[in-house]
Amino acid sequence: MRKILSLIDGTSTWIGKVTSGLTLAVAFMISYEIFMREVLLKPTVWVSEATVFGCGLLYLLGGAWTLKQDGHVRVDVLYHGLSRRGKAIIDCVTYFAFLLYIAVMIWASWQYMMQSIAVRETTMSPWDPVIWPLKIALVAALIMVLLQQTAKFVRDLYYIAKGEEL
Repeated sequence: MRKILSLIDGTSTWIGKVTSGLTLAVAFMISYEIFMREVLLKPTVWVSEATVFGCGLLYLLGGAWTLKQDGHVRVDVLYHGLSRRGKAIIDCVTYFAFLLYIAVMIWASWQYMMQSIAVRETTMSPWDPVIWPLKIALVAALIMVLLQQTAKFVRDLYYIAKGEEL
């Protein structure tokens, strides 16, 4: 069990760190567009969409790593004051609502992805890049979030039962 949890954690961390390098590319694209538009007076067509795609990938592919680092926002009014065991119990109970939500999201995203691949969907803008790779990334990101949250669920159950970390 520890090997599986470690594999999930390691994959989330690796994807998160690799994806974080995209931050530099997005920052460069934004700087390039500002330079082209403001200094050379020649705005580009492709940078705006590329920036949106890059930021979207950062958001999607960083989700599981953020979850692993306990970085997602939650309402801490009551949760913050709970013991480790109390937090684990709350997290286990709310896992089932998460499971329903993520299952629907994966199912719907899978449908959108398959349709996008089938029709070779593009943005239909002047640049006209393909969209299906982003939809594949969406499905992969949702699956990674599901795996990472399931790993947390298993750890929380173990803590509730044994009183020690897994």
